[in-house]
Amino acid sequence: MKIYRSLYILFTFLAATIGFSACNETDSSEDVLDTSSLYAVMVKSFNLSADDSILANLDSVYFSIDLNNARIFNADSLPLGTRVDSLHISLTHSAAAVAEITMPSRFTGNDTVVNYLENSTEAINFNNGYVTLHLESSNKEVKRDYRIYVNVHKMKPDSLAWGDAAWAAFPTSLSRPTALRAVEFKGKAYCFASDGSSLTRAVAANPADNNWTKSTLTLPAGLDVNSITAGSDALFAIGSSSKLLTSTDEGASWTETSSAMTHIFGSFGSRILGVNRKADGSYVYVTYPATVESSVPASAPVAQTSQCVTFVTEWATEPMLMTMGGVTASGAPTGHVWAYDGQEWADITMTAIPDIADLTLVPYFSVKVGSNWVARTETALIAFGGHDASGAVNRKLYISTDRGINWSLAGQLMQLPEDFPSLSGAEALVFEKTLTSRAAASAWHSLELPVMPAWLSLADSSTGIAPITSWDCPYIYVFGGTDASGALNTAVWRGVINRLSFKPLQ
Repeated sequence: MKIYRSLYILFTFLAATIGFSACNETDSSEDVLDTSSLYAVMVKSFNLSADDSILANLDSVYFSIDLNNARIFNADSLPLGTRVDSLHISLTHSAAAVAEITMPSRFTGNDTVVNYLENSTEAINFNNGYVTLHLESSNKEVKRDYRIYVNVHKMKPDSLAWGDAAWAAFPTSLSRPTALRAVEFKGKAYCFASDGSSLTRAVAANPADNNWTKSTLTLPAGLDVNSITAGSDALFAIGSSSKLLTSTDEGASWTETSSAMTHIFGSFGSRILGVNRKADGSYVYVTYPATVESSVPASAPVAQTSQCVTFVTEWATEPMLMTMGGVTASGAPTGHVWAYDGQEWADITMTAIPDIADLTLVPYFSVKVGSNWVARTETALIAFGGHDASGAVNRKLYISTDRGINWSLAGQLMQLPEDFPSLSGAEALVFEKTLTSRAAASAWHSLELPVMPAWLSLADSSTGIAPITSWDCPYIYVFGGTDASGALNTAVWRGVINRLSFKPLQ
């Protein structure tokens, strides 16, 4: 199958990484270390010596050397339980005549001092906090003290974990809505609600602020609110007799197009992708504006699919769109991912999840830690919710880090918080939230979460490192959907992968 091979090869080679970094934005000479006078007491390298009895690859743990503030530390904390009471270190310096390491005593106050030049193989105890490295030049005129930290997680870290989860009411003036829909359109969140006779619209630049502009609109006869889809410049939905409707005024008015669709997958550039059921009961792929129709394979979904995710990469001239789950023409659910490259659809799944319809699919991030204990953040897809063939709502959350080709059950801490409802057919939007503290806004009601590990590499207040007071973090917002009884979810639920909400290093 030609298209399958081309898509598989493409997706296999995609590996996007997102780095979190901070930089000094000032050129002031006050912020630049004068190395001419301090060269003799400059630390050039630092690492721990190998000791597999403590931790495999211990010698590859990366340590940062902050020369401006005389601070040495590992930004990525070692695993829970790593012993740090007897670590052998290796360091190089420029030309110090004195190199002494002082280990503080927690109870007696009698510090232990090691002459590193004479006893470089002596074990160092980091159990009581940082140790101090004192360097002096040969003429005794230049001296400097470095604080050395070996950070260890205080709880078992999970690279994916929920944090700051909360909920708020769905933004609508309707007291008893029967249909809810949320889409991202032109960089904003649009929430539509209907009770069968009225239609409301709420718009916010960012759901985090919970500041919505609400309007009451006219509900066209036959409009399927659950099908509302955002295109590049207009909204689309399915109307009476499967006619595709479009709105160029943010849902205030709708007009019929020349196309018919029984299900909309999503938008692909300026095109709307969907399927249509023919008079003989067969299904065909259709687009608006119209292109050549093609038959839908028996194993492909024709309804109840997840929202679409589109990737743009340098490896292809066209974006790649994918959708997950759904039901086939026979009514059977599927857990596979189908992708569209601008010409054809293909099943790209190698390792699938159980067969589930009405999944919620979210493009997000995962944090991987390599053998040298350096964390890197990569793009990931997560999928949760939906229901199986019996109608039972799926409670498990699955993850893919290779653009939907292979899926696995996410770690325990990444599974949905206990208070988060089990939902089918919910939509998820991702918006960045500027963090200044972990306190939820007054309109949001926090959920109970497991206590999570802190980011243990924060600067000590006496080192002179300017603290970061705000940073942007991507939050997931979940709208709509129904629970196992079929009741409509009228709350907006939000969460964040915990590690991404940690304050970044300066």
